[in-house]
Amino acid sequence: MSQSEKPKENAVLRITSTQSADGETERTELDTKAKFEYSAEQTEITYYEVDELGRETCETVITILRDDLVTIRKTGFISTSMVLERGKSHPVQYISPFGTLEMLLCAQSISGDFTETGGTLRMQYLIDIGDSYSARNTIELRVSRREQPGQ
Repeated sequence: MSQSEKPKENAVLRITSTQSADGETERTELDTKAKFEYSAEQTEITYYEVDELGRETCETVITILRDDLVTIRKTGFISTSMVLERGKSHPVQYISPFGTLEMLLCAQSISGDFTETGGTLRMQYLIDIGDSYSARNTIELRVSRREQPGQ
């Protein structure tokens, strides 16, 4: 994506993710720049994932529609469109150069608190991949709007 097409980054984002499966727990954190848009109807956070060489590989757009409905769309190296809706299961295809993974997501809890200046989103959901794998994910996003883009 060229710099002219890229949305203006106006916020900083911290993502903390914890995945528990088969008695093991893995925790990761990511700090990055993001585009943050807030309105009474929805909140949208856009950020870019990078590889070990610092090249952008994937655009991720997280849209919070209500306290019980979040969508996550990834395009680029990874392609997927996930729907997390509290108490409901949704199928998803996770497409990468290595193949397509089909899974089922079931959100157990979603809570968000946003204003014009930023906020937090916390989601806990189950991932089922056939009979072979099940995991519990917890993701917490903290976003803060910066005074001026580019800082």
